[in-house]
Amino acid sequence: MEKLNALRKQKIRAVILLEAVVALAIFASIATLLLGQIQKNRQEEAKILQKEEVLRVARMALQTGQNQVNVNGIEIQVFSSEKGLEVYHGSEQLLAIKEP
Repeated sequence: MEKLNALRKQKIRAVILLEAVVALAIFASIATLLLGQIQKNRQEEAKILQKEEVLRVARMALQTGQNQVNVNGIEIQVFSSEKGLEVYHGSEQLLAIKEP
């Protein structure tokens, strides 16, 4: 009888330990997913901030009337003619205004 009680106590401890391991695994999975999403959001935010900086430099070029502006490693080129205006960042066209 005593051995049976000892076995039951051992079984209960094993079940508690198993539940703790499962809970820890679930917590680790949730934490991993959460940290992954946070990292993804930070990368997206960095891209948005970079685009904002490019647009600020482009606006600066237009406001100062310069054809080429280089600020913080961002190079903006403005091409204007009688037919319109084009603004470029590298090979990417940011703005194009053309008269009909």
